[in-house]
Amino acid sequence: MDFRPEHVLSRIRQMAGGAVSPQLVLGLGAVLILGLVVSAMLPDRFTGGGKTGGGVTAQSQALSLPAALPGLSPFTPATPLQFSGRVTQVASIGNDVGWGQVHIWIDNGTGALQEISVAPQAYLTQIGCPSFDGARVSGVGFIFDPGRPNAELYVKSIQVGGRTCKLRDDEGLALWMVVQ
Repeated sequence: MDFRPEHVLSRIRQMAGGAVSPQLVLGLGAVLILGLVVSAMLPDRFTGGGKTGGGVTAQSQALSLPAALPGLSPFTPATPLQFSGRVTQVASIGNDVGWGQVHIWIDNGTGALQEISVAPQAYLTQIGCPSFDGARVSGVGFIFDPGRPNAELYVKSIQVGGRTCKLRDDEGLALWMVVQ
């Protein structure tokens, strides 16, 4: 059998009885190409993504995601840590850039001072948290960067002057961000 284009075209003309014109062949070709382009633009959920057997299930789609997306790291909850000691220093850090936050340093009897990030002074005033100057404090907090030496502890709750001040939720999210 001869598959040269002119021979195939003459066989088609013979079969159609001379009713096939070059314009009809070009029109059919254009429709075929348009169909292929539209098919390529359809989402995989309609075409099956090249898989046999139909659409993609939620389970197979979840398994195809990479373990770690670029720029994102998996969330690992910080373990709550207890602290206690006498406050030796109080400072408000970041007031000049608009995110001022009270930090305290406590002497917990180990010989080294521990830095603790508390909360913005406005929030401490709003919830009626007493002053930390020279006070004995205890509480629970999180170290979000345990790999960094001398990383500060972020207070979840702190007891000072007989009052417990709640500053963060169980995941460490600042409560003053939701109160406003």
